[in-house]
Amino acid sequence: MAERGLIYGRASRDPKHRGTSVDDQIRECQAWADLNGVTVLSDHIIRDDNRSASASAKRERQGFIEVLTLIAAGSVDVLIVWEASRAARDLEAFLPLRAACLGAGVDLVSKGRRYDLSHSNDSFNASLDALIAERDASDIRDRNVRTVRRNAELKRPHGRLPYGYRRVYDATTGSLLDQSPYVLDDGTGSPVEDDQGALMPVLPDSDEPKVLSPEAQVLVAAATQILDGVSLRKVTMDLNQRGVPSPRRPSTKTLEENPRGVVEAWHPASLRQRLVNPTIAGRRIHQGQDIGEATWAPIIEYGTWLKVNAVLSNPSRRSTPVPRGPAPRHLLSHIARCGECGARMKARTNMSRMPRAYTCDHEGCRKVTITAPKVDKMVETLVLRLFETDGFRRFLTEAFRQRPQAKDSGPDLHALITAKESERDDLEELRGAGDISLRAYAAEDLRIEQELDQLRSQEVAPVTSPALRRMLSAGSVAAGWGEADLMDRRDVIRLLLDVQIHKATKRGRAFDVWRVDVLPGDFLLDSWDRQAGADVEEGEPAQDGPDAGKA
Repeated sequence: MAERGLIYGRASRDPKHRGTSVDDQIRECQAWADLNGVTVLSDHIIRDDNRSASASAKRERQGFIEVLTLIAAGSVDVLIVWEASRAARDLEAFLPLRAACLGAGVDLVSKGRRYDLSHSNDSFNASLDALIAERDASDIRDRNVRTVRRNAELKRPHGRLPYGYRRVYDATTGSLLDQSPYVLDDGTGSPVEDDQGALMPVLPDSDEPKVLSPEAQVLVAAATQILDGVSLRKVTMDLNQRGVPSPRRPSTKTLEENPRGVVEAWHPASLRQRLVNPTIAGRRIHQGQDIGEATWAPIIEYGTWLKVNAVLSNPSRRSTPVPRGPAPRHLLSHIARCGECGARMKARTNMSRMPRAYTCDHEGCRKVTITAPKVDKMVETLVLRLFETDGFRRFLTEAFRQRPQAKDSGPDLHALITAKESERDDLEELRGAGDISLRAYAAEDLRIEQELDQLRSQEVAPVTSPALRRMLSAGSVAAGWGEADLMDRRDVIRLLLDVQIHKATKRGRAFDVWRVDVLPGDFLLDSWDRQAGADVEEGEPAQDGPDAGKA
C-alpha cells in the first residue's frame, strides 16, 4: 500500500498574489513524492501564500494549522516541504510540528531528505535545520531594520508605494533612485506608455517633458474640491461615475472578471486616507512621526495639504444626519461591550457554529462570542419592559425638560455620532478588502472608538436623540418600538442602556442569559443623580431611580 503524503508550501512575500513561489515548491515536492512512490491527494496539498513563518509574523497561518490537524488525525504518513524554513522560521513553531509528527509516526521530508523523527540523529538534524532557519530569519530582520533606519535618515522612500507615485530605478544597476508623481509626457499633455502599457516615471529635475500621473491628478483635483467645500462622498461619487480606477486591491472575483485587476469603486474613507497622508505633501514618515521634508516631490504643496487636513479633521463637516457609509445591519454592533476588556463588540456573519454573532475583536482579548439573535431579543424585551415601568416615561419627559436640546450652542451630537459610526463602517470595508494594514486598521479603529466615546459622553448632557422622542410620543410602547427602524432602536439602546457580554463559563450551545448584563447607561444614571439632587434641595428624600427605583 502506497504511503500517504502531505505537501505544504509557503512564501513570505507575494505582493501580486500570483503564488508562483509556492507553485514551484509544490511542484518539486510532488516530484519527490512521485519518485518515491508516495501518493498525495489534491486536498493534501496545503499552501500559505504571503504568510511569514518567523517569530515576528503578524498574521496566522491557516494552512499550517490545517497541516497540524491532518497530522494529528492520522491522515498522512509523510509531510513534504521544500526546505525547513517553509515550515517554520521560529523554533517554537517547529517544536509543535515535530511533536505532532512524532506522535502520529509521520516522517518529515525537507530538501529531498527524509527524516524519521523517532530516530535521535534525524530528529537532531531536522531541529538543527529549523534552528538555522530561525537564525536566517533573525539576520533578515536585522538587515531590514538597518535599511529602514538608513532610509529614514536620508529621507528616502521605503515600504509600500504611495498612491500617486511611481518608483524610479537606475537603468544600469536597478537600484532605487526615488519616487516621483511625474510621468513622461508625449508633448501634448498625455502620458507615454512603454511596451507593457505601463506609464514611464520621470524625476522632477529631469529635462524630459513630464506631467503629473493620473493618480496624482486625482488627488490634486480632490484636494481642490475639498477646499471648495465639496464633501468626500460627492467627490467619490464623481470618481465612480467617471470610472476612475481606485487604489483598492482586486478580489478574486474582480480578477476573474477583469484580468487587469482594476477596481472602479471609491469610498470616502479610502479617499480620505490618501488625502491626509503626509507622504503626498513630500513629508517623510518614520514610526508614525513626521521627520521632515522627504527627497521626493510633493503632489500637493505642504501648505495646501495642511489646509486640506484641517478641513477633513473638522467635526462640523460630519454634522449631517445623513449616514456617510452603509447603515448598520445589527442591533448591538459597536454598542454592546465585551465584559472582559470593555471593547465594543462587532457583528460577524456566517460563522461555523452560528449564522450571526457578536464577538470581541480587540487585540489581546478576543475571548467573547455569543449568538446575536438571542441577545437582540433579550435586550429588546428588556427595553419594552423598561418603558412599561410605572413612572419611567414621566421620568424621561422630566429629563427632557431639564436638559433642553442644545441646538443653538453646538453641533448636533446625534448626527456626529451617526457620521462617526459610518466612518467606522467604511474602515471595516477597507479591512475586508485588504486595502489597509492591520497596524493602520487598529490605530484608526482605536481613534474612532475614542472619538465616539467622547461624543457619547457629551450626549449625556443635552438629550439629542429624536428616536427617543418618537418613542415617548407614540400611542403605546409596543407601537412605538414596532414602528421604529433599526437606526432608531439602536439610538434608544445606546442612550439608555449599557449592554455587557461576558465569556462563556460552561460548554454547550444553550444560550446562557447570565452572560448578558443590561445596565443603566450614562444618561439614565446622570438623570437620576440630577433628579435626586433636586429632590434633596427641596427637602424630599432622594430616590435611586424613577418612582423609587422601579425601573
